[in-house]
Amino acid sequence: MKGFYPEDKWVEANGLRMHYLDWGGDRTKKPLILVHGIGGHAHMFEDLAPKLSDDWHVVALDSRGCGDTDWSTHGYSVQSQAEDIASFALKTGLYPFGYYGHSQGSRAGMPLGAYHGDLVSHLILGDYGPMPDPSPAGKETANQRMNKGATERPRGFFSPQMAFDWHNEQAPESDDAAIWDLIRNTYRTNWDGILVPKTDPEIRWLLGRTALKEGPFLWECVKKISCKTLVMRGETTNVLDIDQAEKMVSEIPSGNGSTIEIKGSGHGLHNDNLEGTANAIRAFLMS
Repeated sequence: MKGFYPEDKWVEANGLRMHYLDWGGDRTKKPLILVHGIGGHAHMFEDLAPKLSDDWHVVALDSRGCGDTDWSTHGYSVQSQAEDIASFALKTGLYPFGYYGHSQGSRAGMPLGAYHGDLVSHLILGDYGPMPDPSPAGKETANQRMNKGATERPRGFFSPQMAFDWHNEQAPESDDAAIWDLIRNTYRTNWDGILVPKTDPEIRWLLGRTALKEGPFLWECVKKISCKTLVMRGETTNVLDIDQAEKMVSEIPSGNGSTIEIKGSGHGLHNDNLEGTANAIRAFLMS
């Protein structure tokens, strides 16, 4: 559905006012829920969703503390994120659903498949496992993810033009329209008229020790996943190593797990190889 714009919608689920984008479709289409990574938002799927919306009723969520969904006073554990997704599906009636979770969305998908597998028809875990890639390159990537943020990006901008200039300097290859879209979807105006990130700063802890603490729990979740599952990794990723991906598949009960590698992609998957990722998602959802 190229050129089709999604509708902004909100729903009260699991104690939060959750924002999501809906690409439409009648109830004869099976639901497909897309969930982004840390500090992301639903608009990150604006290129991917139209490639799937002819055959599925596609929605993309703003996770708790991200985008236009409420910040949480109860934290950002993977358990709570999985409960959010299940509650969203029950409130909207969009179930059983296919699921594609990228990065942190993959981590949330593990308890989702373990404790709410009855709501999920097909589960796609996109380039994030229970633990970080243990290789030297993986450790370097994890350190870079932990240390970026406030040290690299200003805490706020006094005007949209200042935000544009900074992002343009960081990524001069990006076109102007893409940068303005990023600013619109990533920032909000605070009480003093300053543009600040929409993402709750507390989420940053998921990049470090919190994620490591959740590792054993996530391995237990993998062993309890009750729905058909695809572990997807990028060919050159430094986030999900191939040994861990294969172990995940072997631990998923009843032979329900499989894996695929997206050629020409790193951790970004659909951001790196849009057509390859969309084709892999389509083939799995139709299996």
